[in-house]
Amino acid sequence: MAVSNALFNEAQVIKETNSALEDIQETLALALVDTLKAGDHITTPTVINMLKDLEDMQLKYYDRLEDNENVQGGLENQAQAQED
Repeated sequence: MAVSNALFNEAQVIKETNSALEDIQETLALALVDTLKAGDHITTPTVINMLKDLEDMQLKYYDRLEDNENVQGGLENQAQAQED
């Protein structure tokens, strides 16, 4: 049961982290729009790269969340099989 609780807690942290990353992406996207409006093409590639990096981080977190859910499902199936 401790493993299941740890996985649940980890899933919550991943979801909170992804939410924070989405907020950061929104802020960066707005900054990108501002730099484009201002004609500042020096920072534009930097902001685009930061957005790509954030997206990569989110994809890794989503993969970890999926792995987490698969392990939780396996543990639940195992527990149910032992009960039967």
